Amino acid sequence: MTKIRAAGSFEDATLDALRILGVTNAAKAANLSPKTIRDYSDPDRAGRPTLVKSVLLDAACYAKVGRAPFLEAYTKQLSAATSQAPREAGDVLAEALDLPGAIGRLLDVIRKSRSPTSPQGVKLSPNEGSTIVNEIKAPRQELDELEYAVIAAAKPNS
Repeated sequence: MTKIRAAGSFEDATLDALRILGVTNAAKAANLSPKTIRDYSDPDRAGRPTLVKSVLLDAACYAKVGRAPFLEAYTKQLSAATSQAPREAGDVLAEALDLPGAIGRLLDVIRKSRSPTSPQGVKLSPNEGSTIVNEIKAPRQELDELEYAVIAAAKPNS
């Protein structure tokens, strides 16, 4: 059974790097053993890659697919840690209207991956699969925000 990793966590970033590079190549890129790099993706284990190892993994991922999973995770965490105030629940309709954009971006990534001019033609490449899996997170986030708005709107006034 696959463990749940929080979106934007370093464990999730490690898993993304493993999907993009493969365990052996990720271990080589960071000068780590395959077991250690796999352990870094496990949210139940102590230890995370150092900043230097994260940069090495991001550089390898960027060279291969133009993404830097650890930078993405760091940016999300920094944004959450520096937000001015807790976000109020959004308007239900406004939150619902954000969902089609996120779904549209997901569908665009899928459409591009199915193009005959994509790396493996209409067959999904591992990198394309990784990109799709990553893009699925945006609609999930939008659904979570919509759910929060609906729950907040349905509560009786205190």
